[in-house]
Amino acid sequence: MRCPPRPPHRRLGPLVLLLPALVCGGGTAATHAQVPPRARAGAATARGTAGEEVLAASRAYKAALDRGDSAAVKSMWMADGDIVDDMGNVMRGHETADGLAPAAEGEIRPDFRIDDVTVRLITETVAIEDGTVTVTPPGSTVAHHGRFSATWVKGGDGWKLASLREWRTDPPESASGLEALAWLEGDWDVQVHGDRDDAKPVPKVEMRVRWNPSRTYLIRETRLSLPDGGDAKEVTQRIGWDPLTRQIRSWSFDGDGGRSEAVWTLEEGVWVSRTMSVLPDGSLTRSINHYLFDGADACTYQSLPVTPDDEHAHPTTMTMTRKTGRPTE
Repeated sequence: MRCPPRPPHRRLGPLVLLLPALVCGGGTAATHAQVPPRARAGAATARGTAGEEVLAASRAYKAALDRGDSAAVKSMWMADGDIVDDMGNVMRGHETADGLAPAAEGEIRPDFRIDDVTVRLITETVAIEDGTVTVTPPGSTVAHHGRFSATWVKGGDGWKLASLREWRTDPPESASGLEALAWLEGDWDVQVHGDRDDAKPVPKVEMRVRWNPSRTYLIRETRLSLPDGGDAKEVTQRIGWDPLTRQIRSWSFDGDGGRSEAVWTLEEGVWVSRTMSVLPDGSLTRSINHYLFDGADACTYQSLPVTPDDEHAHPTTMTMTRKTGRPTE
């Protein structure tokens, strides 16, 4: 399944791009309507038929998404149908199909599960589909949970989507998002490999990572000391879930007055932090840092400058090995 793209210049929750497809899951229709007692027997069959029609429309919509059929997806939205995510962002439903295309070869798709699907008839031509959804993004072991509500309206050309609403039911994202980086906790022995290309001595690195009391941040403290006995450099970093951008971000502060900020993503099993640093003299430098965790107690770290002519960023490779015993306080 290839999901509709995000509209430009808008950050949306991780579920909203999936839900146009997720609401199309199967399920047992549980239809209800207020009808006079004498009409109930005849209406029951009609309600059941309408409920099955809505679910059939849902399945057809999902099939169109699976094919990457932009025209078919657009045709299943009412002209003024809209999607509203749990942050209040609004987009036109048929516009989400712009740019929709068949899945690229080898594309990894999110893993999702839909449960508790029901369909309620409001009138003979209006139905509400509700359900729960669990989404696990590619390369992640952290699932996102939510609910959705889709309004279907029947016209001369069948049932069409009039609106889609979704909201998250996860525990606080600051905790759930960071759990994927819980492996960082501990005291680490760090070995720097190779010589620096600027001929400066390779520093000795000491590192420890711990949770703050509420487990909303991972705090990493790094000390770099030079073999010539010069002043050591200390760096304090906080890694946390940013509720505004819904990303894992980090903020670092050097003892010499420099600072940096990074966005963390898990890409094909490798944690990647894209970092922008401000040096004490006001210079800017950017790097891409890779963390390949072995699943136990070792991690290979590699830092690469974004541009090869960056005189302040140098390629670095390190091996991090977790020390045995409990982390120091």
